[in-house]
Amino acid sequence: MENRSIKNRFAVSTLGNLIKGALTFMATLFIARGLGPEHYGSYIFLLSGFTAMRAILDMGTGAAFHTFISQKPRSSTFYIIYAIWQFFQFIFPLVIIAFFFPQEWLEIIWVGHERSLILLAFATIFFQQMAWPTMIHIGESKRLTQRVQALNISISAVNLILVVGAYALEILTIPLLFWILVIQYILALGFAFKVLSVFKVKKEPLNIKSMLREYLSYCLPLIIGSWLGFASEFADRWLLQKFGGAEEQAFFMVGLRFATIVLLATTSMLNIFWKEIAEAQENKNLVRLRELYRKVSRFLYTVSAVIAGFLVPWSPTIATLMLGSSYAAASSVLPLMLIFSVHASLGQVNGTFLLSSGKTKTIVIMESIFLVISIPVSYLIQAPYDALIPGFNLGSVGMAWKAILLNITWVNCVSWWVAKNNGWKFDWAYQVVGLTGALAIGWISYELVMKMSSILTLNIFLQGTVTFAIYGILIGVFIWFLPWLTGFSQREVQMMFSKIIHLIFSKKAKL
Repeated sequence: MENRSIKNRFAVSTLGNLIKGALTFMATLFIARGLGPEHYGSYIFLLSGFTAMRAILDMGTGAAFHTFISQKPRSSTFYIIYAIWQFFQFIFPLVIIAFFFPQEWLEIIWVGHERSLILLAFATIFFQQMAWPTMIHIGESKRLTQRVQALNISISAVNLILVVGAYALEILTIPLLFWILVIQYILALGFAFKVLSVFKVKKEPLNIKSMLREYLSYCLPLIIGSWLGFASEFADRWLLQKFGGAEEQAFFMVGLRFATIVLLATTSMLNIFWKEIAEAQENKNLVRLRELYRKVSRFLYTVSAVIAGFLVPWSPTIATLMLGSSYAAASSVLPLMLIFSVHASLGQVNGTFLLSSGKTKTIVIMESIFLVISIPVSYLIQAPYDALIPGFNLGSVGMAWKAILLNITWVNCVSWWVAKNNGWKFDWAYQVVGLTGALAIGWISYELVMKMSSILTLNIFLQGTVTFAIYGILIGVFIWFLPWLTGFSQREVQMMFSKIIHLIFSKKAKL
């Protein structure tokens, strides 16, 4: 049953993503430990290459499909045509890589990995990151958030059980991990057809020419961006693998994996935000458009900053405690990627806003400028000192710094354009105040507990618990006096705190 309340759907989505994130995170820890830095780096390199390739296979059609089904109900034929297109996206590259790519090309592009493993990696990415998201978009377009989250949690739970089983039996290998994911998602797709009532749509005639015009108008600007996006993302991964090696690849990916914790609230909101923005744009409801953008961008940025502020001081402990001493070097990358993810949350909100409102030309022009800059910068960061064109040989740490600086610049350029194009005031102060405030409070809380530990005997669990309590109180005071950081009024923040306090004390009373 569809739920039109954004707050309720966000709550369900956040809870679902929290559970899914915890399950996925645990599976990642077992995979990283079981494979070790070198094999884990190879595993990530194979997946990352095809993750980048999604852009040139999809050419913006996924975003178009999501936007069109969010704007208004579409016919069953509309869905069938898109399913045929996705099947072609799977078969075409599979055949090309299997039968037409010379071995020499494979050696250069995939740095010595076997053809069979490359094909398996592609199948994994297709089902996990192309076919499955289509199901999620269909569910969210019908506001079936609860069913969508139930499906996501089920997949993550089964995956964790299988990974832990393989780890315990000491049979964890890269090919096995790929097979687990491929089989899982094929079965999940079949089940989701029924659960999400995919073809329970209006039976109405479809004007094929009109549909193609819609797709062409939306996707044509995105094609250039798709190729540049692929080139930039693949170049980052290839250069890191070539010059830094599999271990540096692993350290960088560990930072990205932990950064997903910071992006939890953002990933919970994006599909909901996409649906509401697309509908408001279609109905020309400009007041709702502005209110949605302002509240969502500020709130998600502040939530991300709060999570990062707590985790950054604990980065060295997190890396060694959760992944083992072989990943100790990742402790220098992890805090940088946590900070990067704060602005990445705002970048995702901006990207969703532009795509869901059909501003594809704008996003391509802006992305293209930064993507063209990104590739030579990545080379200079990764290349060794004695290369033909000397670089700085900074490995994963250099990549993290590049991600932070380019992302902050990109996000604020897009935010400025969105404000200017819609006649709004450009917001930026909440970024500076929110992030610096959260990081400062995080370090103060951490240092206070470390000083307490020098007097009292506190194990690592107690240290973390006490730090979290102090941090929570200080952040609560911070937001109480600066409610504009969240996009809400003082009264709305007071009501939110009242509900939280009531919930805590009512539970204690029952206990």
